[in-house]
Amino acid sequence: MKAFKLTTILTLLLLFVLPLPCKAIESTEREEIKKAVETIYQLRNEVFINGKVSELPKYYNKVSRYGGWALDHEVRRVKYLKKWADERGIKFTSVTSDLEFRKINPYKNGAKVSLNEYYKFEYVYKDDEESVINTFGVGLIHGVDLIKKDGLWIINWDWYTDCFEDALKDINSAAEDIKECFPEIYPIPSIKRAALMDLENTSENTKRKKAVDYGDKYCGIVWASNNPAKYNKKYKNYTGAGGNCTNFVSQCLGDKEGAGLKQQGGWHCNYPKYGQAEGSSAWVNADAFKNYLFYSGKGRLLKKAAFKDLVPKTENMESIFSKLNYGDVICYAKGSDIDHFAIVTSFDSRGYPLINSHTTDRYHVPFDLGWGNKNISFYLIKIRY
Repeated sequence: MKAFKLTTILTLLLLFVLPLPCKAIESTEREEIKKAVETIYQLRNEVFINGKVSELPKYYNKVSRYGGWALDHEVRRVKYLKKWADERGIKFTSVTSDLEFRKINPYKNGAKVSLNEYYKFEYVYKDDEESVINTFGVGLIHGVDLIKKDGLWIINWDWYTDCFEDALKDINSAAEDIKECFPEIYPIPSIKRAALMDLENTSENTKRKKAVDYGDKYCGIVWASNNPAKYNKKYKNYTGAGGNCTNFVSQCLGDKEGAGLKQQGGWHCNYPKYGQAEGSSAWVNADAFKNYLFYSGKGRLLKKAAFKDLVPKTENMESIFSKLNYGDVICYAKGSDIDHFAIVTSFDSRGYPLINSHTTDRYHVPFDLGWGNKNISFYLIKIRY
């Protein structure tokens, strides 16, 4: 009995004294890094709601040029979202994100992390008698560098393609809590809209439903689509080669699983026996796709304008948004440059058009969110199904 106790005590002592195997140490460190990133991102999401921008700097390496840039960018994002929401009479009630870690590579006093972030935004309209919660999602691919300073992990840099990027140029980066109140200058008129499932059962509506179902299934936002594969692997992904937005919209319209519109002329996709399908110029290029829609008659321009000119000036004016339907498309221009395409997949509780798109993955996002510069114009395009 004494021998057993002595052996047990020696074993316990050895467990405490001897170093853990390298793999165990690496696993523990990776879990610590993972937890640190989750904590920082959770705080960032809370700042979208509470406006406490002054909380952000302590999570960034402000001494580093790239850490300073990352902080400035995040401050601008918070301020832009607040401004955008106030101008439309919207209040965000919840902002959360699921993190999918791809790689965690620790190094001396630091770590490089690659991950996917899947946002979920929830909002209501401030003056609605009965608040209806509207939900949309955004997917970001992050490359993060962390360093450990005074025992805490902080962001040294955080690179990602941001859905708000084009709207941040005129937003200041002072890390001060948001106290100012922005005027509601673009109130969204209420438009009664039938749900997608309630559309009259016609050949056209069937195709529209299939286009939207395809857009939702392959939107890239896992919590929304329940599709871990994210994209349709049958097609080449052009995200790193000019953008995948037009390729995605073309798939919604032209794939057999989507609306199945006839591929013809310059708008088509080649489906090899082996490998991924590659589209023609009009299939994957935004400017060429816009021209094809108009010249072929597949698309009809409802209106081209800046956002302020799309919103009715008075309550009695008819809203151009009422003429958009599920499965119609929106083209985005920076000055004269055709830059982006999205497909209308839903409408919120006010009838605000919501879109899905790729490159930065979006699911049921208000169509103009992130496009705030003065030189931005929108082409609202009716598709002939």
